[in-house]
Amino acid sequence: MRPIALTPAHPAWNLRLPIDRLDRWAAEALTFALVFAAVLFLPQILNDGDTLWQIRTGEWILGHGTIPVTDPFSFTAGDRPWFAHEWLAETLMALAYAAGGMAGVMGLAAASSALTAALVLRHLRQFLPGLYAVLGLVVALANAAPSLLARPHVLAWPCLAIWCAGLAIARSRRTAPSFWLLPAMVLWVNLHGSFMLGLLLPVAFGVEALFDPGADRRQVTRDWGGFALAAWGAALLNPEFLGGLLFPFQMLGMKSLAWIGEWRPTDFSRPQPLELMILAGLALGLSGRVTLPPMRLLMLLGLIHGALSHVRNEQLLGLVGALVLAEPLGRSLGRGMARPLTAIRPWMAGALACTILVLGFRCAIPLPPERTGAAFAAVLARVPDSLRSQPVLNDYAFGGALIFQGVRPFIDSRADLYGDAFLSRYRAATAPDLEAFRRLAQEYGIAWSIFAEDHPIVPILNREPGWRLLTIADGVAVHVFEAHIRDGAAAP
Repeated sequence: MRPIALTPAHPAWNLRLPIDRLDRWAAEALTFALVFAAVLFLPQILNDGDTLWQIRTGEWILGHGTIPVTDPFSFTAGDRPWFAHEWLAETLMALAYAAGGMAGVMGLAAASSALTAALVLRHLRQFLPGLYAVLGLVVALANAAPSLLARPHVLAWPCLAIWCAGLAIARSRRTAPSFWLLPAMVLWVNLHGSFMLGLLLPVAFGVEALFDPGADRRQVTRDWGGFALAAWGAALLNPEFLGGLLFPFQMLGMKSLAWIGEWRPTDFSRPQPLELMILAGLALGLSGRVTLPPMRLLMLLGLIHGALSHVRNEQLLGLVGALVLAEPLGRSLGRGMARPLTAIRPWMAGALACTILVLGFRCAIPLPPERTGAAFAAVLARVPDSLRSQPVLNDYAFGGALIFQGVRPFIDSRADLYGDAFLSRYRAATAPDLEAFRRLAQEYGIAWSIFAEDHPIVPILNREPGWRLLTIADGVAVHVFEAHIRDGAAAP
C-alpha cells in the first residue's frame, strides 16, 4: 500500500480546529492561561529538595547584596570556593517565596512554563496548521514534563524558546539572526547552565546556511559567524566571566554524576513520552511521509542522544526539537510561512484576569505539608537543638531540606561544590560499606544521621554499636551516635 502524503490537498491537512479560528495572540493568551492553571495545581513541581536550598541561596544573595564566593551552607565544604551559577533564578525564587511562600514559588514556575508554552505555540503556528501545531506543543510539553519542577531550568525555558525560535525564523527567511536576541542569552547564562546548547545552535544553523543552493558563503559566514561570536561574548556577561561560560563543561566532566538521579540515562522499563516520540519519529521517517534536511536531522539526533544519556535532557529534546523542526516539517508537509500576526484581541485581557484569579485561588488553598518542607521540619523538630548543631550524615536527597531548616548538611545536590572524590567516598559509605562508613563518621565527628526510612544504611545503623534510633516518622529515620550525647540532650 502506498503511503499517504499529507499535502494541502489532503483532508487531514485541512482539518480545522477551534484554534484555527483564533488570531495568533488569542491562541497564545489562551494557551498561557490553561498551562498556568494546570501547572499551578501540580504540587509535584515541589518534589525536588533542590528548590529549598535554591530559595535559601536567593535569600542569602538578597541579604548580603552579593553572590557567595564560598559555600555558606554545608559543614563539610564551607571553606571551598563556590559560585552560584544560577544566581538570578535563585534570587527570583527567593522573591517569589517572600511574596507568597511556596505557593509564590509555584506561581513563578507556572508563569514561566505557561509563557514557554505560548511562545512555542506561536512559533509552531507560523509553519503548521492548528491541529499539527497543537500536537507539536503537546509532544514538546510531554517530553518536558519529567523536568517540570520549581527549579532554575524552568525559569530559563522562556529564554530558550525566544532564542531557538529566533534562530529558526532567521533560517526560514534566509537572513542573519537578529542581535536583539542577545539579551535573551545574557539572561539565560545567569539563569541556568542549559545556555550552552544555545551557543551551539548558531554554529549548526550557520553550517546549514552555508550549504543552501546559491548561498553567498562569504556573506553567510560573516552573518552567522558574527552572530555566533557575539552570542559567546554575551555569555561572558555573568559574575564569573569565563568560569561561568565553562561551568557546563566542568559539570559534564564529573564522573560521579552517573549515580545522581537526574543525570542517569532514561529508564525505559516503563512507558515514557520519550519512547513514544522516538517511535513516532521512526514511523514517520521510515514511511517516507516526513523528511528532514541533513543538518536538522543531525540536530535531532544530537538532542535524542542527550535525552538518552541524561533524563534531565528530555526537556531540551521536547522544547528545542519542536522549535527547530517546525519549519522543515511544515515545508515537508507542504505548508509555508503563515500570514503576519493579527491585532491583539480582548482574549488577552480575559486570559490575564483568569490568570490572576487562579493565582489567588492557589495562594488561598494550603499546600500539603510534604510539598512545602513542613513535614520534614516536623520530623526535624524531634531532634534536640543541641544535636542539630552537631555534624550530621544525611541522605543526599535531604540536603536541601536541611539547609532550608538552618541545619548545615554533610552533603547536598551541589555536585560541582563537593567534587568527584568526596561524592565517591559518600557513596561508598552509604552504599553501605561499613568500614567506609566508620572511617567517614570518625573523620567528620558525625553525631547523628538522617536518612529515608528505606535507605540501605538504615538497617546497618540499627545494628551498629554505639548508634541507636532516635525517631522515625513520615518515612524519615533519625539515628544518634550515643558517644555525642551530653546531659541527655538527645533523649527521645
